[in-house]
Amino acid sequence: MNLQGTPHQKKLEEREGRFFARKDSQERCTFLTPQSLCQLHAEMGAPAKPRGCRQFPFRLTRTPDGIFVGASFYCPSIQDNEGPPLAEYREELEELAAELPLWGAQSLIVWQDVRMEWSAYRRLEEFLLAQPETELALAQGLWSLAQFSLQPMRPLSEYMQKSHSALEPPDEPLVLMQNHWFKQLTGHRLETVGPAPPEPLKRYLRSLIWRKALIGRRSLLGNLALLYLVPDLVRFWYAQTGSISQALDQCEFKIVTHPNNLAEQIERMGDDFRAHLDAVL
Repeated sequence: MNLQGTPHQKKLEEREGRFFARKDSQERCTFLTPQSLCQLHAEMGAPAKPRGCRQFPFRLTRTPDGIFVGASFYCPSIQDNEGPPLAEYREELEELAAELPLWGAQSLIVWQDVRMEWSAYRRLEEFLLAQPETELALAQGLWSLAQFSLQPMRPLSEYMQKSHSALEPPDEPLVLMQNHWFKQLTGHRLETVGPAPPEPLKRYLRSLIWRKALIGRRSLLGNLALLYLVPDLVRFWYAQTGSISQALDQCEFKIVTHPNNLAEQIERMGDDFRAHLDAVL
């Protein structure tokens, strides 16, 4: 629905051909009423809302292997594994997915001019999901992807095979990147982070990989660098709130899927890590 010329137009912003609801000074949607309901939905109906709002809490990605459906942990029902089965939304989600770009049809950007075929990306994703320790898998995947960006003439699989031994003891560029960017994003030192419930955190990380959080309008290397920082960010907000649900809310809202201002920083995360890395093959 076209909102051009309506009072609602000023509450929307356009980026890369898509419309998004503006946020107020408290980072709340400007269409949100005091009762936490959507003004746009109430006055003009669901079709008037931006696509991202219409598909919430689902995260849709069109790929050569089909449509992958994930879900945002900013939704309490998703965190609690409640609500109707996904099949009940199939028709609506397929209609929304038809509007989306097809990722991986040609190749994906790893870093600047370095690209990767969709089949190689799927092997990376399968590697991350197959490991019993997801956080270690993210470190190994980030190291492997950065090595591939340095020497893309070799297959990514060779770097993944070497990643375990390369990260023992902890890789210095990885530690430097982790400490620097954690402070940049939170304003606190990494030493302030304590433990958080491991199972909800692991479930969250695996859901991000499954819902294709690594692909999109930013490079694979930058997105994976950000994903590597997510466990420490969740632990930080858990220490602040004492609630794993609120910690996941903060991570979804401020870092992973809902921020509008991190694109440049995410690319620099990947750049920083890569710049301190020595090629191994």
